[in-house]
Amino acid sequence: MFYPREAARDHLYNRIVMMTVACCVVLLLAGMARQQGILYGALSFNGVETSGIVTELEEIMMNDNGMIIHYRYSDTQGQIHQGQYQDERYAEHTQYDIGGPVPLLVSRWLPDKSTLASELHTYRPGFYIMTGGFLLGLLCLLISGRTFWQIQAMKEQDRFY
Repeated sequence: MFYPREAARDHLYNRIVMMTVACCVVLLLAGMARQQGILYGALSFNGVETSGIVTELEEIMMNDNGMIIHYRYSDTQGQIHQGQYQDERYAEHTQYDIGGPVPLLVSRWLPDKSTLASELHTYRPGFYIMTGGFLLGLLCLLISGRTFWQIQAMKEQDRFY
């Protein structure tokens, strides 16, 4: 026999399962973009321009146009840090020489986070994916909590039938 309240409760259970799966998928995507997102956030909100020295230019396997630019710089406290930037289209950009200067953007809060000053925009999609994924995951969690509260309310009402 068909009971509308049973069907409504089943629908709510299905919604919780689907929201939990969606939350896991969205948070997984946000986690994969975390490194680029944190770097973009740290450098765009409190980055300071400085100059570094190119220490090595490493070729990327199977990409004749790309290079990994290794550089060294000192932060505001005088500590020496090393960093790298993987430029997939190095042949189309400004060429750097080993031992030559390179303009960098360094975070004041996290002095070990840095990138080339002209290439900060390459990390922007990772920042948007990370923040959007986190916010969508939070929304899915809130919807799941509200749905769980509705299920509990239905159980309380069932006691009086």
